[in-house]
Amino acid sequence: MSKKQINTKVLSGFVELLPKEQILFDNIKNIVEKSYKSAGYVAIDTPVIEKSEVLFAKAGGDTEKQVYRFTKGDNDLSLRFDLTVPFARYVSEHYNDLVFPFKRYHIAKVYRGERAQKGRYREFYQADIDIVSEDSLSVMYDVDIISTLAKTIENLCNLCSLGNFKMKISNRKIWDGFFEEFSISGEQKASIMNIIDKKAKITAEVFDTELSERVKNPNIEKLIKELFELEFIPNVGVSIPEKYHSDFAFINNNEKMKQGIRELEVVMKSLETISKDRFVIDLSIVRGLDYYTGTVFETFLENYPEFGSVSSGGRYENLCDNYTDKKICGVGGSIGLSRLFIPLIEDEKIENKWDGLLDVLVLPQGENCYLKATEVKNQITECMNGICKTSIIYENKKFKKLMEYANKLGAKYVVIIGEDEVANNTISVKNMITGEQQTVSINDALKIIKEKI
Repeated sequence: MSKKQINTKVLSGFVELLPKEQILFDNIKNIVEKSYKSAGYVAIDTPVIEKSEVLFAKAGGDTEKQVYRFTKGDNDLSLRFDLTVPFARYVSEHYNDLVFPFKRYHIAKVYRGERAQKGRYREFYQADIDIVSEDSLSVMYDVDIISTLAKTIENLCNLCSLGNFKMKISNRKIWDGFFEEFSISGEQKASIMNIIDKKAKITAEVFDTELSERVKNPNIEKLIKELFELEFIPNVGVSIPEKYHSDFAFINNNEKMKQGIRELEVVMKSLETISKDRFVIDLSIVRGLDYYTGTVFETFLENYPEFGSVSSGGRYENLCDNYTDKKICGVGGSIGLSRLFIPLIEDEKIENKWDGLLDVLVLPQGENCYLKATEVKNQITECMNGICKTSIIYENKKFKKLMEYANKLGAKYVVIIGEDEVANNTISVKNMITGEQQTVSINDALKIIKEKI
């Protein structure tokens, strides 16, 4: 009776890449990390598993339904659904050891049990940056976050030929002030914000229907739709179309809305020094997570609208309130690395300049050559100061098979050590690109490899 084999297919919504594609993805990840470091952000790491009470203190809406939650013994645990809430716990835990304002970056996997589809995964990499401080934080730090992400995305777009992108920016205070004006709060407010957040993802008909069902007041519904038509002009502020002047007279007496408008103006004026057409105001950007309190933004690739937002974030004033009595405020943003680049890699829409898994493969011809081959491999590694990808294979296979192996790994050179080479204290070096092979001393071989790699 044959043994039943277990199905090894990866779970839906989870991804594994072959080495060639993994190298490309890692190169992309390294570009993001380099960009974050150059802007003065420092790396941290947090556990993948958190206490559920830590995560659920700030999770809300659809996100809470997507959290992977389980018990181990008496512990109620969950996998992190983003990197921002664990960061809030991190800041609270290490408050006395951090220097504020604290600028951090974190590139790691997060988990959400949402419906799996192309570009929407249940396990995926996020690349976050945040700035936090005590008591208050200038709105100019919002500009720092947005401009750093814009530069990073620009680098990625240039590397991968992704074309242009737009960053749509809004401010939650404008909506918070609006809802306060009409005494809308709690679940109804969250429900309306949820449909506003989906405005760009659904048809106008569906949006109108959903909005009407949630607002339940034709006058307020009318104002919400009109609010999207307001213009925000640098040095002027909000420009209300004449036909809506009487509808929005209340703005002049609504301090929260006025504050949101002022902050939005400062951000947009500052970003105009970077680009006049890359950053646009869009009040439908509200972000689904409950902890945002001010500036919010999302980023869209003009050539790939099907990906939706590839980078997003915003201001939060009260993220740490559940973990400490200290007043901590911050602003942050994230790039969805997996959601953007894995589909592009899988569909071969990004040129994969694969440089091979190896530079040099050492091939001992038999067990009597293993010791010498190991010495030579170590000499190559030491001489090249670790910049040369060098490996050795201990296999008693036909030479043709070993060369096929070298080709599949993309090795540039093969160092062959047989009994003749051991006896004469030489090695044979084969250039896998030109096919040229020569038998030389180890010093000459090192010169050949060092010159070419």
